Amino acid sequence: MAKKYKFKLDGLLKLRSFKEEKLKVELGQINQEVYKVKERIKELENHIADSYVEQEKVFADSSNGQLARFFPYYMQAKREDIKNQENLLYSLQKKYERKLNEVHRAMGETKIISNMKDKDMDNWRKAKNKEDNENMEESVQMRQFFKEREL
Repeated sequence: MAKKYKFKLDGLLKLRSFKEEKLKVELGQINQEVYKVKERIKELENHIADSYVEQEKVFADSSNGQLARFFPYYMQAKREDIKNQENLLYSLQKKYERKLNEVHRAMGETKIISNMKDKDMDNWRKAKNKEDNENMEESVQMRQFFKEREL
């Protein structure tokens, strides 16, 4: 029965592949967080724009100044929240870049081991084919030898 091919570093290849996939998932999670922060910034900017419209409505009505004092504080709080979200976005982008470098490094390590496996498999296949050819040639020679003896 013919031997099956077995790569000695197959376990290591599986570990590296698993690490690569794990890093890709983490990269996707960071990407989702970045998207959420950007959406939050847009939402806050919309709140500020809406508050300007509301402020104009309040001033147009004949209402007292109690409500008018509220708008500057509200807008200031929203602007500070936007600054905080932008800081968070900046840190997430840096984290994304670092994780992307880790993914590239893991992909390179996986590729190296995968290439080693391919080369090793090619060498095994060549050796196996050579052995099969030698066995076939030997059996053909033995047949010829026995045929010649019978004659």
